[in-house]
Amino acid sequence: MNSKERKSLMKKYKKDFIEFLATTGALKFGEFTLKSGRKSPYFFTTGNFNAGETIYRLGYFYAAAVKGDEKKFDIIFGPAYKGIPLAVSTSIALAKKFKIDKGYLFDRKETKEYGDKSAFVGCEPRGNEKILLIDDVMTTGKTKEDAVEKLRASFPHITITGLVIALNREETDADGNDALKEFEKKYSIPVTSIITIHDVLKHLHNKTIDGKIYLDDVMKENIERYLKDYGV
Repeated sequence: MNSKERKSLMKKYKKDFIEFLATTGALKFGEFTLKSGRKSPYFFTTGNFNAGETIYRLGYFYAAAVKGDEKKFDIIFGPAYKGIPLAVSTSIALAKKFKIDKGYLFDRKETKEYGDKSAFVGCEPRGNEKILLIDDVMTTGKTKEDAVEKLRASFPHITITGLVIALNREETDADGNDALKEFEKKYSIPVTSIITIHDVLKHLHNKTIDGKIYLDDVMKENIERYLKDYGV
């Protein structure tokens, strides 16, 4: 496969992911109040993936996004709670679809007080393993920062090589900063996303999927207006 074909494949893969999010209701359009208090014209949550088929497909898209970098990580870490099924399903999809076997790991909100008394579940690092963080979105970055601090304190010899999120909202935090860039700068950990909100606008605008248009002219304008106010 030449570089042009690889580029075309990636383009189709992003389109497939966007349509998957829209048709499953993981990406909704309307009016939603975010945790920050902002009124957003769209909302994204991986909580909709609560059955075997959809969570496996979600894991497949993450796996497809990271499979070319399999030498850069040994273990996939998902912060509790939303990151847990992401890490597990991505690990499964890597093994089943791409024949790449990687460990998964997630943390407990509270350390277990009996048995092994561990603060983690899964493939715990024993030496200099490379860790890939995985989560759904980047809002304030607080969950990811806590995860990094906890991992580094518990496993001082590891290297955290990257963070992968599903959707980059491409907007500022409460202080007017790009939370993604602030995280990268603070921890020297590169952040990548499967898609961005601008990818969504480009592909989904006025596109008919199974007889339905998910993103019409009005909704596109609403999102563009929102990004004008809060975009990075």
